[in-house]
Amino acid sequence: MALSLDRIPTYITGLDENMQGGIPKGHIVLIAGVSGTMKSTIGFASLYHAVLEGRASGIYVTMEQGKESLASHMKGMGMDVDDARVRSHIAIIDLADLRVQLDAQGVTQNVDWMGQLIKQLANYRDSIGFEVVVFDSLGAFFTLTKMENPRDEVFRFFEAIRRMGLTGMIICEMMGEMKNQFGEFGIEDYLSDGVIHVTMERSGDEVNRKLSVVKMRHTKHLMGYHPLDWDEDTQRFIIG
Repeated sequence: MALSLDRIPTYITGLDENMQGGIPKGHIVLIAGVSGTMKSTIGFASLYHAVLEGRASGIYVTMEQGKESLASHMKGMGMDVDDARVRSHIAIIDLADLRVQLDAQGVTQNVDWMGQLIKQLANYRDSIGFEVVVFDSLGAFFTLTKMENPRDEVFRFFEAIRRMGLTGMIICEMMGEMKNQFGEFGIEDYLSDGVIHVTMERSGDEVNRKLSVVKMRHTKHLMGYHPLDWDEDTQRFIIG
């Protein structure tokens, strides 16, 4: 195992210490789970703390929530999105807004959505510079854009992230607890460098979340599923 790779911490207490410090830079990692497993919060919190510690800057691409709704939600979790460092080093792109604008112009029918997304990321990288992209979520993007060959477009997207030298955290919605398939199209986990799987178990009125690093290339990592909780004092997740 390579021990000397530069890494981006997940800032999940108990995980980075058992994953050689975090996600290797340049990796594409899926954050997969059913609805309600706090995948978006995991992705945003990782980027948020990386910015506060001066480890990275990034872009959060959202289609699940509007920009204001996302910021309000994360603020409610205790993360100060109005902090000057956060505002200057995290850009939130709302692709739903772009879709609405193009719909109003009547030009969405022949739009190369993936090409537009890749172009927009490249423009941001060249203009403001960033190292991490959190994409929320892959399934929502393909649902709204209705591409004919999503498998080819997933490959195209992942390769573009790699060519730009970015570290990618790709949020994938799972329809139920599908075994051995952590993306909607069945190829995302094969094309990615890592998979972080979050599960949710209900017992009466209680909801218990667990996290597992299913794979992480070039990395020794914790095996199995471990309880996942949110620490309001540190605004970080903790695994037991």
